[in-house]
Formats: sequence, structure tokens, C-alpha cells
Amino acid sequence: MSPNGNLDLAFATPIISDRLENAEAINAALEPLILARRQADPGMVRSNSGGGWHSDTHLLRWAADAVRPVVARMVELADAQVVDRQARPGQRRGWMLEAWANVNPKGAANAPHSHGACFWSAVYYVRVDEGEGGELVLTDPRMPAIEMHAPFLFFRDAGGERLIRIRPSAGQILLFPSWLVHSVNPWQGEGLRISIAVNLSAPPLPGGR
Repeated sequence: MSPNGNLDLAFATPIISDRLENAEAINAALEPLILARRQADPGMVRSNSGGGWHSDTHLLRWAADAVRPVVARMVELADAQVVDRQARPGQRRGWMLEAWANVNPKGAANAPHSHGACFWSAVYYVRVDEGEGGELVLTDPRMPAIEMHAPFLFFRDAGGERLIRIRPSAGQILLFPSWLVHSVNPWQGEGLRISIAVNLSAPPLPGGR
């Protein structure tokens, strides 16, 4: 018998990280397309602030060839991390995709938000110049419950709590549930922080099942 009892971690929040092997070539193709789009289109305002640019949500059209290997890997990761209890053996549901680009100059940030009507959200980092800030911040979905009594106590060996701050690098993919509240700290570098965001939604199965 263990002196500390048996630990069973439940209700986990999956956060998947991966890196593209040919990221340098992919980023070299993506960056000029994104910067040209930024020059030609004022973009839209969602969670972006401080001069951050959020493109339209048609990136899969205007950067189709360049972004294809990124999206293919995101879909592969998403498929590997789910079990579809509605699908028949060998049947695959597929994903509906929506994608856009973000360009954050010095001082830009993204306010806390989540993505409704999706299952997975993913981000790919095209360019992350040297400098402070710009971390992706993931907020514990159990908030504020765990701070209501003893905010100075943390569970032992239970993973991240309160906030997880991820300092990204070019070529990195992150995938997490779309309901997870996330934000981006102000970028303090002199260059740019360029990323691609993708929402993956689950459509009905063929045949209406």
C-alpha cells in the first residue's frame, strides 16, 4: 500500500505541442504572403489589440499552397487525440477548418478569449523574433473555483495550474480545446511575431448518423 494513497488524475485538458521538420522552408513561403496581405488589407478586430493585425478568415484560400503542410499536420494531430464514438469502424468524420493570420508588432497583444462552435484550436508560429513577452497564456478552466479558498495551495504532481505561459518559437504547433481561454502577452521585441490560427469544427457524419 502506498503511504500517500493512489493518485488518479481526472478531467484533463489536452495541450499538444509539435514541431514541423521543414519549418524553415514553410515559413519562408508563408511570411511574404502574410505580410503582403497585411499591407493590402486592414484586417479585423477580435482579440487583437495594441496594433496587432488579424487577417480575414480566408487564409486557406489566399495562402493555400504554402499553408497546406501546416494544416495537414494540425489535422493529423487532432485525429490522433480524439475517439469518435459515433463513427462506424473505418469511418472518419473529417474537420471543417477556418484559418487566419496574426501579426504582432511591438506592444501588440491578444485579450483573453475562447473560440465558440469549434472543437480544437491550433496555432502555428511562422516568425518569433528576439525579445521579451509574446507568450501564449492558457487559463486554468477550473477558475475561479480553485482560488476561492486557498490560492496559496497547489496540487502535487497535477500539471499546470492557474496559468500556463508558453514561450513559442518559429516552427512550433500548439493544439488545445477551443473552449480553453487563452491570450497573448504584449510583445516587446523590436521585430514581429507572426502566427497562423486554425479552428477545427466537427461536421455531422456522412449519412446523417
